[in-house]
Amino acid sequence: MKTVKLISFHPDVSGHAALLKQPGATVDSAPLVRTSAVVGEMANLNPAALVLDLDKLPSNSREIALMLRASKLARHIPILFAGKLSPDADGSLPDKFARLRSELPDIPYTTWPDAAKALGALLRSPATRPPIVPAQRTYTASLPQKLGILSVSDKSKPKPKQIALLAAPDEFPALLGDLPETVSFTTRIGANTHLAICFVRSLGDLPGLFDLLTYNLPEGASAWVVYPKGAPKQQRELNENDVRKIGLASGLVDYKICSIDGNWSAIKFARRKKG
Repeated sequence: MKTVKLISFHPDVSGHAALLKQPGATVDSAPLVRTSAVVGEMANLNPAALVLDLDKLPSNSREIALMLRASKLARHIPILFAGKLSPDADGSLPDKFARLRSELPDIPYTTWPDAAKALGALLRSPATRPPIVPAQRTYTASLPQKLGILSVSDKSKPKPKQIALLAAPDEFPALLGDLPETVSFTTRIGANTHLAICFVRSLGDLPGLFDLLTYNLPEGASAWVVYPKGAPKQQRELNENDVRKIGLASGLVDYKICSIDGNWSAIKFARRKKG
């Protein structure tokens, strides 16, 4: 029996998986162990098709698609994008995803009501042409830029920012390099905090941290929850899915991921927008 893999960061993953049912195929919607290790996971699973959900954290789905297409081990896997937005006039990705459309124009897009039909067509008639391999990206953002401590505009006119740094290892400040004097650090989350960077080392650290963020994180501020990448055993004890699950249960929403270095990964959270 064929396996179809659904990668989704949407709360209703099971509902989306149900819309993909195909005769002679099973839909695997289990979360990834680590987004950064998706190439190895997909190469091992080798699904008949991969469906990437664009309704929640589309930037994550974009990165996954680009990583898979850049890998000789996984670029053969047929990919289908799915979402709630209507396609462009020619049936391609909506204008909201124009950048992704230009990078990977050969990957089809479908809305959820038509997902089963589109997936069936993909399984019956996979592409005969070699998949498009995206051009190698030469721009690499610095760690302060990836974390949101700095932006491109800050090079000319740095804005004052107060960063709350919680339980960081001694070597972490050195990873940030030289920062403008307008960036200040504190060890507590307060009313003037723009960004919190919070390190956890075990599953037991998460409930207390998210309680702290829920009560103390100012409106408009965001927080990185940084957790160890670790070895496979450690990943089972504390991984990306644990952090996201407990964070969402606390009422916060996640919207970005980041690899800090070889030892640490992070997920960014903020308060849910009202209305």
